[in-house]
Amino acid sequence: MRKIGKLLCAVLAVCISFAVTACDTQETSEKIDKTKTQLYVQSFEGGFGSEWLYDAKARFEAQFRDQSFEEGKRGVQIMITPAKQDGYDLRSVLNASNSEVFFNETVFYYDYLADELLLDITDVVTGDLSEFGDSDTIEDKMTAEQVDYYNVNGKYYGIPHYAGFQGIVYDVDVFEDYLLYFKDTNGGASTFVAREDDVRSTGPDGKLGTADDGLPATFDEFFMLCDYMVDLGVTPFVWTGQHFNTYIEKTMYALCVDHEGLEQTMLNYTFRGKATNLINPVSSDGTYTFRSGDGIDITPQNAYLLWTSEGKYLSMSFFERIVKNGDYYGNLVFSPSHMHLDAQKDFLESTPKGKPIAMILEGDWWENEAKDSMKMVADYYGQQYARENRRFGMMPFPKASKEKVGEKSTLVDTQYSLGFIKKTIADYKIDLAKKFLKFCNTEESLNAFTVCTNSPKALNYKMTDENYQKLTYFGKSIYDLHQTSDIVYPYSSEKVYLDNQSMFFVMQTFGSTVDGQDELRPITYLRSRQSNNSEDYFNGMLTYNLNRWDRVFGGYT
Repeated sequence: MRKIGKLLCAVLAVCISFAVTACDTQETSEKIDKTKTQLYVQSFEGGFGSEWLYDAKARFEAQFRDQSFEEGKRGVQIMITPAKQDGYDLRSVLNASNSEVFFNETVFYYDYLADELLLDITDVVTGDLSEFGDSDTIEDKMTAEQVDYYNVNGKYYGIPHYAGFQGIVYDVDVFEDYLLYFKDTNGGASTFVAREDDVRSTGPDGKLGTADDGLPATFDEFFMLCDYMVDLGVTPFVWTGQHFNTYIEKTMYALCVDHEGLEQTMLNYTFRGKATNLINPVSSDGTYTFRSGDGIDITPQNAYLLWTSEGKYLSMSFFERIVKNGDYYGNLVFSPSHMHLDAQKDFLESTPKGKPIAMILEGDWWENEAKDSMKMVADYYGQQYARENRRFGMMPFPKASKEKVGEKSTLVDTQYSLGFIKKTIADYKIDLAKKFLKFCNTEESLNAFTVCTNSPKALNYKMTDENYQKLTYFGKSIYDLHQTSDIVYPYSSEKVYLDNQSMFFVMQTFGSTVDGQDELRPITYLRSRQSNNSEDYFNGMLTYNLNRWDRVFGGYT
């Protein structure tokens, strides 16, 4: 087996004060049927919820109602425990939990392996799924990067769970009502449509007749659109004030990834290959030159240079333009009391209140997470505002320049989600647990998950036409983007990464040293003083990461 180093978790350290029972904070109230075998399953109760799991439970119990997994018993009872504890906190109390199968996020796989917490499920991942009507394996549904990461000397101990994509969600109805679309001008100056039947521009994908027609194709068009919204009395943005750094930084990184593309982004995790997008320090006017026309060969010794990528600077300067323009958002987006659920409710209520907000910084789970707020808004303002009657979409990111328009979209999954079985499960339940984990990753179950949550699992699969039609407008938007984009799963089998995974968590992407002071939150820095700027912050990222690289990673070859 690869040598599995303990992760350096100082940057994410949290004081864990939960009691042993904290894993199972919402115990199921279902009565135990002593004629059946019970399998205890825990699911993280975040934005994706647990409704999908209850659906899987019902289908699994029905399929195996006549099978015996324990002497003297027939059938199975899946006992579900929704929990608020993510994988980072779960690790220290996993074995004390009465749950046996887990679905969670922020699970640093090699940390769990180092603590010998995970059951070998190689047969689940590589075995055929014909028992459930599939012709492939779970491994066949994984990307090459996922296989490289999860396959440890030919063995698997976990399966990717859901995919979390952060981005800009827009209210399609607001865009339609206010005609917030660009007109096709055959290469002329950008202008907005005046009538519904005007031909819209090609959008970021550079093609007419696709879902992004009329949306801003470039950064310049995006800010032209924001200014136009303000003129029309539409507020461009809302986001959570309580977690503004996290939500903006994750979206900022997603924009960076879209600019860099799959191959260049993966260098940040593999530390092997040729970097073609590294730039020299940026001048005060925002101009810069590239470090090498032919590219730079990256190794574990010089990988600190990756923090000088063009995408990191451009994405930061993009969001600087947003946060420094108070006309683009309301007065609560930096308030510690403004929770993410509050931001969602503000977004949903804005149109019926007559003060529309066009966009929210969110993840692909947001609509599922906001369904209670959607019901409240519909009950109060009318059923035209019910979930099934509203249209939201995940906006494809605009490109930095006209030359980039038409390049393939690239998404990044930042959830680190995992489905697994704990190693200390009773021997007589192993077969049952494996069957259930396999069952949850069949084509039928993957489709069912997406229908339920309107979000994708972190695997390759196709929705049936029937199931696709069951999705909301937003669900179709996410699924279409997932199918047409390259996907970055930020994993690697490189030893530097495996030993220090938490230090390459997305929240560590934008550390910098400015005027001798270490800064970890670029948005806090940029808005603390008007004179603070992306150029100084970006130029300090090399200093910060060179020092960190020498101190922490200097011994790697």
